[in-house]
Amino acid sequence: MSTEVRCDRAVTDDLRVLVTAMLRAEYGPSAVQTLNRAASVMASSYPAEVVTVGLADGRVVKIFLKDLSSRRYDRDLAERRSLEIAVYRDLLADANLGTPRYYGSVSDPGRNRFWLLLEHVEGTCLRDEPFSVWVQAAAWLGRMQAHVAAHPELLHRCRLLKPLTHGLFLSTAATAERAAAAYAPELAGRVVRALEGYPELAGRIASQPPTLVHGSYRPQNILLRAGAGPGAQPPMCPVDWEGAALGPAGYDLAYLSDGFDEQRRQLLVAAYRMAAAEHGLRVHEGEEADVLLDGCDLHKNLKTLGKAADRGFPVDGVHKLVRMVEVAAARALRRRNGAARRAP
Repeated sequence: MSTEVRCDRAVTDDLRVLVTAMLRAEYGPSAVQTLNRAASVMASSYPAEVVTVGLADGRVVKIFLKDLSSRRYDRDLAERRSLEIAVYRDLLADANLGTPRYYGSVSDPGRNRFWLLLEHVEGTCLRDEPFSVWVQAAAWLGRMQAHVAAHPELLHRCRLLKPLTHGLFLSTAATAERAAAAYAPELAGRVVRALEGYPELAGRIASQPPTLVHGSYRPQNILLRAGAGPGAQPPMCPVDWEGAALGPAGYDLAYLSDGFDEQRRQLLVAAYRMAAAEHGLRVHEGEEADVLLDGCDLHKNLKTLGKAADRGFPVDGVHKLVRMVEVAAARALRRRNGAARRAP
């Protein structure tokens, strides 16, 4: 959703009719004067375009058109595109959480046309920002979860959201083991040994009260809106909600804190908890919360390892992932065992 675009494209009549209809209520039936479309450099798994609309009064509206008709990795394509449209339309549209404005969508199987049309957000990506801004991204999670807790009807409204179940966590671990075995039997053996005791931990994670989770709350999926003003905090704008689900509160925090040392990790956790409390939600604290966060971190690494064979990861990358699983598992299971021994 950057301002950069490339490769001008022809504006088709159906796109013109669609955009005019979407903007009619706000700007009037004759407001749209000019349309231009160009490929977006922010396209990732899906093709994307920026549609620039010139209005009769001289204003300009930019629309981000995400083409959900095809995806770099086509597994679960139909399910993921339907989910992302539903999340923007049914959960985020009126939530005032800073996510891109939902303009509309197109679902036309006959022409294999599936479009998601959103506000084009001007700004930068979290991955290019200092750690202090990452702390704000952690606080956004607390605010989002507090909003969902205060409006539980939202989760019932979006029926495409699926829970992250005990079976899913175990299935992810099994997929990771098979992916490691595809490279070398000894790698699979290391994964199996690392996960001794994991089923019980996975059960504890899955039994937590569910909330809305982004599913891939990584820095590349978090934009910072431009124009906040000198000294003001840039508003967070998480995008790419195709992996959204119902899951434990620490799920997204595990993605955000990936790779940080314990000190910085705890700063992110503290910012998340403080923001949640400020917006009326009390979340887990102490050893139990740390155990659950470690478990989510382990699942995240297993999920990445499980993609290795299908996506052709290099051998050295798989060795690194297996080591990450071992480290995450040792920390999660050690902390779980320590908490169990201290329990009354």
